Amino acid sequence: MLGMVLIGAGLVGSTQLPVLACAAVFLFFAVAIDVRSHRLPNLLTLPALLGALLLSPWSGATSGPLEAGTGAALGFALLLAPYAIGGIGGGDVKAVMALGAWIGPEAMLGSVAWALIAAGTFGLALLGLRRELGDYAWRWGRNLAVTLTMRRLVYEPPAPGSGAATGMPFAVALTLGLASQWLGGPPW
Repeated sequence: MLGMVLIGAGLVGSTQLPVLACAAVFLFFAVAIDVRSHRLPNLLTLPALLGALLLSPWSGATSGPLEAGTGAALGFALLLAPYAIGGIGGGDVKAVMALGAWIGPEAMLGSVAWALIAAGTFGLALLGLRRELGDYAWRWGRNLAVTLTMRRLVYEPPAPGSGAATGMPFAVALTLGLASQWLGGPPW
């Protein structure tokens, strides 16, 4: 899916085509698994991360192992807070790290920004379709009020079975984020 978009955008002759092909294959399997099971297993993410760290510097993606490692570390850092509050899973973080090792820190920043925009938009649309947007806003308002009153972070999780508890496959948003980054650059 991503590979077709990138080829259609005229990136066929690019020196980064092998990298984009590897990222597209990884994201294809990540989306297929995440849509079906709402999780990304270590059996997918860890070999992708290791392969990216070992191969991306020699396939034209990054200028060397340090840049590949920096891309992975940036992916980890960008998703640490959402992971800490339960907004995404550990497999999502490892998937972003693998992608960061393939594409490097500069493209990683824009890709994650686009992915978070896509995930937020899809999430709000899902809540709107399920008529749960008011409940979501009310719950986050209470979280903020209690956090400010008690002067410590307080988080009330969503009700089981609600749209906010169900979540969405982040691999889909990550794929859209990478495609948006390569086609139009960062969102700023």
